[in-house]
Amino acid sequence: MKKEQERGFFDKYFSTGIRPVCPKCGHQGFMVLHDDAVVNSDKAIAIVACASKGCHAAIGVLPASAVWA
Repeated sequence: MKKEQERGFFDKYFSTGIRPVCPKCGHQGFMVLHDDAVVNSDKAIAIVACASKGCHAAIGVLPASAVWA
């Protein structure tokens, strides 16, 4: 896992609390994918994945209604 990033200027004044990271690569960015690639899903789902170009690990799955209204 990557070393934690140093605190920035705004972090000193606006505490962000918990910073989620990818458990596989340590990247702090995430993206949400629609269920187009999932063949066996009977309901609309959203897949939360790591946004790192080299990782794209699936972090979690949510109902699509919880992500897109």
